[in-house]
Amino acid sequence: MPEPSRSNLVIARVGRSSLHSTWLASHEPRNWDLFLCPYQDIPPKPPDADYILGDVIAGPKWTGIREVLNSWDGWRSYERIWLPDDDILASQDIINRMFRLAKALSFDLCAPALHEASYYAHYSTMRNRKFFARRIGFVEIMVPCMSATALDKLLPTLDLTLTGWGWGLDSLWPKLLGYQNIGIMDSTPVLHTRPVGAFRDAGLGERVRAESDHIMSHYQCAQVHTTFAAIGPDMQNRALTPSGLTAELAEGWQYLLENNPAILPWLVQAQQPAAGWDAYPIAGTPSCAAV
Repeated sequence: MPEPSRSNLVIARVGRSSLHSTWLASHEPRNWDLFLCPYQDIPPKPPDADYILGDVIAGPKWTGIREVLNSWDGWRSYERIWLPDDDILASQDIINRMFRLAKALSFDLCAPALHEASYYAHYSTMRNRKFFARRIGFVEIMVPCMSATALDKLLPTLDLTLTGWGWGLDSLWPKLLGYQNIGIMDSTPVLHTRPVGAFRDAGLGERVRAESDHIMSHYQCAQVHTTFAAIGPDMQNRALTPSGLTAELAEGWQYLLENNPAILPWLVQAQQPAAGWDAYPIAGTPSCAAV
């Protein structure tokens, strides 16, 4: 494997229909290297292509990611590692800015928000139009970005997903990190292009859901969709009361509420102090220039 040429890394499990080609603009600078970990045969790497092509590793996303991370220490030389699904539509510039913002906000576990047109499973992962970024208690396994330090700490948890689908890990990771330095970046949205949660094999679906239930039960964790603090373009936590924060969250997700009003009571419940959200620590506001 070559030595890192940039400060960040993208590791993507890809197949023949992967959208990773949309991430690259060959004649423009970028702050991340790309490692492709195919789960099926894909076209050979062109001689002038600026990415690393690994061997084919059959199986689901996290089966291949686990093998790469355990067999190759090169990822430890990077500051942050993004682990997106291969059905994500994003530009090179958005990914550049995502990494810059993650560094500026000292996020250890974070994700770009999902664009308004995305297929989604959790409202909290969708772009909130009122905010630049949010400190939150949940980052989905779809597009997680981690600091190398956090990934090193969380790497053993990949052994918990025998199915390789990873469901439940996104509830465990924030707890293991003490709900500190976790965020969603609304200002760098990416588009998720395929429906979520669909299994061709009903038996596999049952095993994946049972595995998720077991992880959350055994480690006493849950999906914490609470936004602890909102971040403005000045990179500072906004001074909002709990009720003010809830109101602005609802306004920023109005486009979701119009199609699915049931989201509103979920949002209100997640933001209620009675739900225990005020017991979670909120990392201090960083002092840094806007990205």
